[in-house]
Amino acid sequence: MSKRDKITLVVFVFVTITAGGFGYLLDQILTEQPKGNSLGMGLWLVLPFLTGIVLRIINKNLNQIGVRLNFKNNVKWYAVAALVFPCIMLISIIVAKITGGLIVGEIEIGTLFVLIPTTFLTSCIKNIFEEFAWRGCLVPYLEKTGINDWILYFISGLIWGMWHITYYMFFLPDEYFIETSRPMMVVVGIVLMIFWSPLFVELRRLTNSVWPCVILHTMEDAVPTMLFVTVNVFQIKGNYSVMLDPISGIVPTAFIFFIGLGLRKHQIKRKQAVSEK
Repeated sequence: MSKRDKITLVVFVFVTITAGGFGYLLDQILTEQPKGNSLGMGLWLVLPFLTGIVLRIINKNLNQIGVRLNFKNNVKWYAVAALVFPCIMLISIIVAKITGGLIVGEIEIGTLFVLIPTTFLTSCIKNIFEEFAWRGCLVPYLEKTGINDWILYFISGLIWGMWHITYYMFFLPDEYFIETSRPMMVVVGIVLMIFWSPLFVELRRLTNSVWPCVILHTMEDAVPTMLFVTVNVFQIKGNYSVMLDPISGIVPTAFIFFIGLGLRKHQIKRKQAVSEK
């Protein structure tokens, strides 16, 4: 890894870790803003992305960010990205229903048909900034360090999670923390992002594109998060939630982790096959 790449990585990580602090300070100055949709929150969201783009322009490697769709030969990986979180959510719902741990709320079907695509579109815009920062900028620079995949998954997930600290501690409205505290949400969020990291990293590697990661993340926001958190169409009782919650439960998280490792195995085999030709 060159000295320039090391400096680039340090600068990107520093900006990422401090972006939330800058956003929080901005909101302390501009106090008359809507909760959960402030200018400080916007700054927190876009600063890592903009920093990554500027650093890549300076280093003259913007074309390596993964902006090409590469859809033609990667349809199955796009399908994986679109289906992983909805399928895991469906499994959680079925198991929770069978075991008596599912609570079904009341909502009109017509409302859902409006909410899901609306949430998908807004989340997709948000996740373009997020995914091109992490999988488009951070992960490729971590790969240049020569660290093994396990350390790469851990570090990228940890930095991704630490970036969310200000989001959980200050930006999210209080109604999101009726059943859990803000510090606990920070801990759970960081752990989740570490275990989710292999799936996101390997989708990026298999397709040489960040767009499957955008879709993967957006489907998580638009389906399980929307149905279980935003509008509470479904809830899982406390005793069952630790194991079955489709977003943070132990079993779904394990599924996501092992799917990521399965993609890693496939990616390694494919690389070996190419090298033997």
